[in-house]
Amino acid sequence: MIGRLLTGRYLILEKLGAGGFSETYLARDKYLPRHPLCVVKCLKLSSNNAISQEAAQHLFETEASVLERLGQHHTQIPTLYAYCHEQEQPYLVQEYIDGENLGRWFARKQRLTSDVAIKLLLELLPVLDYLYSHRVIHRDIKPSNLIRRRRDGRLVLIDFGAACFLPEDESSTKPDCDDLALAIGTPGYMPDEQHLGMSQLNSDLYALGMLVIHMLTGVHPREFKQDLISGEIDWHRYLLDDKSVDPKLVEILDGLVRVKFSDRYQRPADVLTDLQTLPSVKSSWQPVSISGWRTAMQKTFIPAAAALLLGVVGGQYIHAHGKQIRTLLTQFGKQFYQSEVRLTMVRDLPIQSGVERMLITPDNRRLITAGTDHILRLWSLPTGKAIKSFYGHRATVTSLATSRDGKLLASGSEDGTIRVWDMDSEQSLLAFQGHQHPITAIAISPDQRSLVTGCKDGNLRRWDMQTGSRIQTLKIPDAEVTAVIYGAKADSLISASSDRQLQVWDLRSGQLHRTFAGHTDAIVALQVADDHTLYSFGKDRGFVWDLKQEELALVFPDKSANSITASLSKQSLVTVHDNGSIRVWTRKGGRLVPKEAGTLGRNLDIALSPNHHYLVSFSSNRQLRVWQMNPVGLMNPVGLRSVTAQ
Repeated sequence: MIGRLLTGRYLILEKLGAGGFSETYLARDKYLPRHPLCVVKCLKLSSNNAISQEAAQHLFETEASVLERLGQHHTQIPTLYAYCHEQEQPYLVQEYIDGENLGRWFARKQRLTSDVAIKLLLELLPVLDYLYSHRVIHRDIKPSNLIRRRRDGRLVLIDFGAACFLPEDESSTKPDCDDLALAIGTPGYMPDEQHLGMSQLNSDLYALGMLVIHMLTGVHPREFKQDLISGEIDWHRYLLDDKSVDPKLVEILDGLVRVKFSDRYQRPADVLTDLQTLPSVKSSWQPVSISGWRTAMQKTFIPAAAALLLGVVGGQYIHAHGKQIRTLLTQFGKQFYQSEVRLTMVRDLPIQSGVERMLITPDNRRLITAGTDHILRLWSLPTGKAIKSFYGHRATVTSLATSRDGKLLASGSEDGTIRVWDMDSEQSLLAFQGHQHPITAIAISPDQRSLVTGCKDGNLRRWDMQTGSRIQTLKIPDAEVTAVIYGAKADSLISASSDRQLQVWDLRSGQLHRTFAGHTDAIVALQVADDHTLYSFGKDRGFVWDLKQEELALVFPDKSANSITASLSKQSLVTVHDNGSIRVWTRKGGRLVPKEAGTLGRNLDIALSPNHHYLVSFSSNRQLRVWQMNPVGLMNPVGLRSVTAQ
């Protein structure tokens, strides 16, 4: 593995360690400036391991799922960067935590004092409460799986290879991984119920208690015996010579390591409550609620795939791909670089129902709204008049798409129904149903011969636009389809999924051609600029992908984060953000920089015209407004009133 370039991106530097069914390596991300360090973990069973390949694969996938769900939101849990396969071998790529683990610290005979033990509990219990709130059990809490991070001094909980989810059904107490009939965990730190394959949400509290006792006494948990009368762990005698340990702390630790899980502390919040009664805590620590701890521990937004980007791209990447990047930048032209942009309100549109979805047609003159009454309405943007209505849907319309010539409209709904409409005649040309779950994305092919629909169950289906018959079914495993777009050619399709990945499909063979990973939050928009350039906009930031070279070509600055929609035209790129700000991206000095075009306010639904002349907003108070964006210095159209965007 050393020296290997995994997926053409991660350069393996050295081996960090090996467990029963995995190996970990230190690597560098060659796609990012400064080539930051990361950790690559591969599934690999040791020859003497009793675990089956199937069980190991299940645990490996669970670790990826836990890190993907929890890591990006909590600063004391590593972030998952990628979950990929190469030569049928699965790999995890995750955040590298620079620091020293408690196992090495303890190996230097650095025993805990009573005060430090309390601080350790106060620091780790909120992490366990975070896991508790998501019904996750780590199952391997021990000193070597806790790293004191150098940059901020915080403890980070690592190695979720034994982790599992407890079912949401409260009547079920058996985690999803315990059906493997394996005793997963470390002897001494592992409570009896976990050893028997019946892990509980408070099993990690037992491990945390044993960890603190181990570091207080210097005695490994495996050496403790059970008291013959009480049946509890007999560890007090190892503290007989230590008068400084607070008796109340001893009582709390006893409550953490009760042999029966029903006698043990049930929630991390309960332990924190008792810790607050200690004199040393009262004098130096302000009690806060568990919700306050969660808020304090939330991870500051730093996109994992681009955490070290200071601008668009770094010097090393520009040196290697300068010509390509310059070509990409010229797509934005110079027109918007030479002028500021003004946002002008045109009019309110009279609408009685709420609006679920909006779309502006390719001719930039018509607006389609999908109402809460399930009616599709067509509006004239220049006049503000309602042109016609389309009736037929019986459930919430969840997706809209038009053909490139604007003559056909496709709509998908929550009940899985798809309809194709003639925009000129109001006629429903096709009505068919093949999905069992809500439609989440829809696209019409460039030649208008086929239609692709994406669904919450991860299925992509391609339909014949003449007959309505199903041509093809594609499947994204364990994820929802969130966006779909045809490539420059009708035989190429690109989809985005809820696992924040992009899929490039070859429709001729029906096979997945390439998967791109890099986004760390939901992908909200896709746009194809030409036959080899794809733009993807996520809540984390914008990315540009070279489909020909099959690699990440450009990463936008952090001001592209938190987009709710984005649109690319021949002259400009516009992003609209969840705080209501509108940014027009321009070319300046070889970089992309945003110009603020106004702020509309929060909690709006937005539609942008393809040429960026119009923007339509719908607010929670049912105001449907048409705005115009134009460079300062150009004359406003006759009859338009210039207002300040609120």
